[in-house]
Amino acid sequence: MKLTQLLLLVCIVVAAMSVDSVSAKEITKSGNLHSTDVDFFNSTTNQPVKTKFWYLAGELQCGKTICLAASQNKRKLALISHGAFGSPIEMNWLGYALASQGWLVVGVAHYGESWVYGKDTIDPSVLARFWQRPQEVSFVIEQLTNEGLLNLDIDNSNVLMLGHSAGGFTALALAGAKLEAGKSERYCALDTAKNDKSCAYNTQQTTPYTKDKIHKISKVQASMVDARIKAIISLDPALGHAVNETSLMDVTVPTLVIGSVENDFLPFKQHAQYYAEHIRNADLIGIEQGAGHFIYINECEHNFKAQGILLCKDREGVDRKALQQQVLGHVFSFINRQGLNQL
Repeated sequence: MKLTQLLLLVCIVVAAMSVDSVSAKEITKSGNLHSTDVDFFNSTTNQPVKTKFWYLAGELQCGKTICLAASQNKRKLALISHGAFGSPIEMNWLGYALASQGWLVVGVAHYGESWVYGKDTIDPSVLARFWQRPQEVSFVIEQLTNEGLLNLDIDNSNVLMLGHSAGGFTALALAGAKLEAGKSERYCALDTAKNDKSCAYNTQQTTPYTKDKIHKISKVQASMVDARIKAIISLDPALGHAVNETSLMDVTVPTLVIGSVENDFLPFKQHAQYYAEHIRNADLIGIEQGAGHFIYINECEHNFKAQGILLCKDREGVDRKALQQQVLGHVFSFINRQGLNQL
């Protein structure tokens, strides 16, 4: 199967999964816990940017798009970046959990990948434009101060950034993680990479990188960093095999990396562990008990696969919901240790 066909298949699979999960989740409200979809438009890139907000709601009529509870802490802002060809809907379990603890949470749907824009917008080549994801996140952070959006003046200068898989890389890229030209193709040519499913998404060119090309890559990667990101939680992050080691040493914000040790998609050592070992302020949590790469997305019911790995069905004896509760324990422990609840 060609790479383009493969990526489109993954997109269709994820879309089917998300539609299954959204019907129940979207109407679920615990007290005044709400979720709302908001559309923006980036005139610089001439592209729409769809988002999902999770929050504690206040009065139903406040004259704004989203009515936050009066008790909302104006400095507790979190953003979530989904995995490749996914959507914010798959992160409902995380978005609702954070919102229940007083966070205003915003999930960004990445254009060209996410099925929420429609199947005609899917463009597998967007994976090569790795800077697009961080720039979309920065754009959304900026929009949160727009008049008419929120009934409270949210401080967007202290952001907790979270992400899963490709979204995990996105979170780290916003703090300084950079790709190294040619590293991915060198790694994926090794026998030790044969079980690394991410190599099927390898978009790096096979011809040598010229000095001019490397210079342009370096310049665009510098634009990915956003100083408003004050802490990072990266869930089973992808692209560890392609990220420059020195760039990780320059990441200074508090970072939590959580990864599945017995990984069925992204080998723990080359991805989650690699990031944590080279980021000075990183904590590493390895989730065991048979956890795979997709325990970080909503529970779902179908038999679709990505690279031969079932998205909804975990290994025998694995309880996805219980593992997600375990992950949330580590997430909130990190938040408390870093004093993020006292912002």
